[in-house]
Amino acid sequence: MALEIYWNLSTAAPIDARRAEWADTDRPWSPHRDGVSRRLQINRYDYLAQVARAAELTGFDGIFIPDDPDGEEPWIVTGTLVRDTRRLKLVTQVAPGSASAVYHAKMAASLQRFSGGRQAWAIDLDVPAELRARQGDFVPQAEQAERAGELLTLTDGIWGTGPFDYDGRFFVVEKGGLAGLVTQAPKPAAWIAGGGNDGAELAARHGAVHLLPPQPIAGLAERVAELKARSLRVAARIDLFTREDRRDLDAERDRLAPAENRLEGTYDTVAATLGELAEAGLDVVLFSAADQIREVHIVGEQIVSRLRSNRARAAA
Repeated sequence: MALEIYWNLSTAAPIDARRAEWADTDRPWSPHRDGVSRRLQINRYDYLAQVARAAELTGFDGIFIPDDPDGEEPWIVTGTLVRDTRRLKLVTQVAPGSASAVYHAKMAASLQRFSGGRQAWAIDLDVPAELRARQGDFVPQAEQAERAGELLTLTDGIWGTGPFDYDGRFFVVEKGGLAGLVTQAPKPAAWIAGGGNDGAELAARHGAVHLLPPQPIAGLAERVAELKARSLRVAARIDLFTREDRRDLDAERDRLAPAENRLEGTYDTVAATLGELAEAGLDVVLFSAADQIREVHIVGEQIVSRLRSNRARAAA
């Protein structure tokens, strides 16, 4: 199967004057005062939509919308981007403790109808306890996989006409079912992020993509091969830094923050490395970079295009 290519959409990007956003210390935008200025009408959501549209235009398969504690709410971002994209798959990171399973499923049913079935869910089993506590979630770390499994099981049950009963440790429903809401709406595919062996087992049990935590590129192919032996679909997070030649790489390297999962190289060498990872069995790659709007264009135009061309030549 061909390598699927996603972009990790940072919803906590810092204020950038080039996007005409106001900093916290600046005055807010006012309709009667600033309505005639198009520059001052651009806000953070316009920027996120711009990144998503760039990913769609340059050939990405989808975008991943994380639940960053300092970023925007992923469900809201997903709902916004449904209207700004036509083809991209939208992977929403879902916090199991933020709502009932029925409410999660009903929101997904609406998004699936409105998007033509393009949403998927991602559940991260490695969110630190202190971050979950900030959101009112105090379920112990050791029980994260069990709760995520209940959420997926209950969603399977109520994604139909009902009645469906479920009595679990974390979720309960009596005579549930979404009936006509899901008649024409496919159930969202699932991604399970992290969780070690528990995460891999949960992904296998529910036919989900297993998203690996950030790790060095050097040992990634070996880890992918281990998981493929368990018949899993595997995704990897890669912080990508690529330019046309070594001179450009050397000139810009100092501005980068450290990242253990960074893949660095020229367009051709990066495409070759990704081809090797695909040969090892990697199903999905999730790219990220700091300067999103610039990098998503570079990656789409130079790396995604090369991977597509290489695949077409191999098929021929």
